[in-house]
Amino acid sequence: MSVLNNFTVSIAKGIRRLRQSSELCDRLSGRRQHVSNEPRLKLDKCLIVSKVTRYEYEKHSHDNIADAELEKILRKRGSDYDSMISNHREQKSFEEGVAKSLKEMGLQVEMATRLTYNDELINWCDVVVPVGGDGTFLLAASRVRDANKPVIGFNSAPHKSVGRLCLPTWCSNDVKGALHALKEGRFRWMRRSRIRTTITCEPKLLDTITPVDLHTLHYCRYPPVQNPLDSPDSPTKKQTNFNTDDNSSTLATKVLPFLALNEVFIGESVTSRVSLLRLQIDNGKWTHTKSSGLCVTTGTGSTSWHYSINCLRTHSVLELMKILGEDYNMKMETTLEKAREVAEKYNQKLMFPADSEYLAYSVREYITFEEWPTPRGLRVRDRAGAVRVRSHCTDAGLVVDGSVSFPFNDGTEALLEIHPEDSLMTVQMDDALPY
Repeated sequence: MSVLNNFTVSIAKGIRRLRQSSELCDRLSGRRQHVSNEPRLKLDKCLIVSKVTRYEYEKHSHDNIADAELEKILRKRGSDYDSMISNHREQKSFEEGVAKSLKEMGLQVEMATRLTYNDELINWCDVVVPVGGDGTFLLAASRVRDANKPVIGFNSAPHKSVGRLCLPTWCSNDVKGALHALKEGRFRWMRRSRIRTTITCEPKLLDTITPVDLHTLHYCRYPPVQNPLDSPDSPTKKQTNFNTDDNSSTLATKVLPFLALNEVFIGESVTSRVSLLRLQIDNGKWTHTKSSGLCVTTGTGSTSWHYSINCLRTHSVLELMKILGEDYNMKMETTLEKAREVAEKYNQKLMFPADSEYLAYSVREYITFEEWPTPRGLRVRDRAGAVRVRSHCTDAGLVVDGSVSFPFNDGTEALLEIHPEDSLMTVQMDDALPY
């Protein structure tokens, strides 16, 4: 429990430090919430994006069978059906409360689920209001391509989850007060950078690069791409040519319709299988790697999966400090408290501002032995302006914010980069009550 608490405290301190730095920059540049040249929040038409509860997921997965039959199936496999129903009712009650508060303010309100959320509704509304947690916020944000259309989220269960992308906890406890504060302009505008993904592959494969919603399918796997050289009928097997410096003029490209607010993950669908990826960081050399996949993150996502992959644990730091003291005669205080202090300082440097124009990449469980990687020199993690990835996998996926996946198999290439016009507009409010 103490390790988990230390982990949470490190993230909280890092977020606080980034927020204070951002607010200082705002004050120095004069971009405060009351400045007249900032756009006012228009709330006439509000689109509420609903969270998919576990009950709704199970209902969808079992072809919408009767509740009595669904209950029998879930109880038989050991699921806590009563808790599932209770959480579902709490979620729906909170959503209805937000919708009611908006309507009482004379605003137009539409509701959308993961299955009904579409471009027509996004274009209709003035503001998108995800109601759930960070997962629902990521879903809502991924399809909003208009950099001037705000996405403002309510955490529907602040007693169970943090909801770092949503409004502060007091807003969930006082929805009417939060909405009036927003209408009166008592907030700060905030821009969050997002990752644009451009796919390049053979023209005949371009139409197969289609999204799969990982939250609505009960079981999801991509059919592996059959390599003709691997066929038993093939007279000979030739070594794959990994020279990717020269792209064929016959290749086709398309920009994926989803923007990543947290991260893009690329790797084999079966986690026990090695992911074969060629990487080019900015305009550097192509490097052939073997790993458990690649995670490319924004500043927003640097507090999430990127942090979990790269953070140092207190006990690991303590062991290193003891080795330095005992084997290298370096005098230092080798206490658990000092190790925790060092770990926190290191871990906080992993996080960077949400509006940063840079990406951060992490090669998970980077395999290094004999001739791998080729050539050597690629850092296991770093920041970059752009990351280009060429797949040599057989059953891989490119996953946007852990929610939507695209097939990413042998020969397919992806360019991951940040463009200012792709940024997401959202708001920040003080953690304390404004009155």
